[in-house]
Amino acid sequence: MTKKSILSILALAVCFTTMYSCKKTSSGTGDKTLNYFPIQLGKYVTYNVDSVTFDTANCTQYESRSQLKYAITDTFRDSKNRLSYIMSVSSRPHDGATWRASNTILLTPTIVPPLTTTPPPNTPTDCILWTQGGAQFIKMEFPIVEGNTWKGNQFVPVADADYAFYNNWNYTYQNLYQSFNTGYMNVDNTVTVLENNETVFNPALDTTQYAYRTYSKAVYGYNIGMVYKEFTHYIYHPNHETCVSGYTVIMRAVDHN
Repeated sequence: MTKKSILSILALAVCFTTMYSCKKTSSGTGDKTLNYFPIQLGKYVTYNVDSVTFDTANCTQYESRSQLKYAITDTFRDSKNRLSYIMSVSSRPHDGATWRASNTILLTPTIVPPLTTTPPPNTPTDCILWTQGGAQFIKMEFPIVEGNTWKGNQFVPVADADYAFYNNWNYTYQNLYQSFNTGYMNVDNTVTVLENNETVFNPALDTTQYAYRTYSKAVYGYNIGMVYKEFTHYIYHPNHETCVSGYTVIMRAVDHN
């Protein structure tokens, strides 16, 4: 696993996928599901972050804790003259420490015909384009419907080795309108996006087989945005004995406005 990949995923897996649609849709359809991630200047969510990194060099597992804040700080027009938003990411080692800028994410509300299972392929759908580190994702489609599935990574450059494992993910809506507890706060109305759930063998059960695990899930709270994110990606090669290469990141919302 390259340093580029790990740093990218620590910010991406945290994947605070902010959502909002074009003015045409919000005023024309009154789609209330857009509120599962409102976007507006000054909007923020703060998370406690638990990370685990597996090092193949010496079969060591490193654990760390920190805080991240995602805040909408500015707007601009992109190359297609679409109104886009700047989401500034700040980090600190613990509550009470000084926030320091760590990343920037670009959010572009638009309508695209994404490859999708439901509704039918090529149906124009409101979404947000999330651009970060040279990759672009579709983290949510609107309107939100239980069971809807779409190709959220269709714009990701999977030919790049660092992003290859993003290929062919099917994002799926689950648990619409259900309550969820982050461990720090209870959210009455949420929707879950299961982005990927793939397992090939398990090194804890069989050390003679190549093993692979990628799991990504985000939970969004109504009028809040993302309140929980879990992301795991690891690879195990038998010739590395019991060493696993990869990482896990879990984000839990603790504060928002």
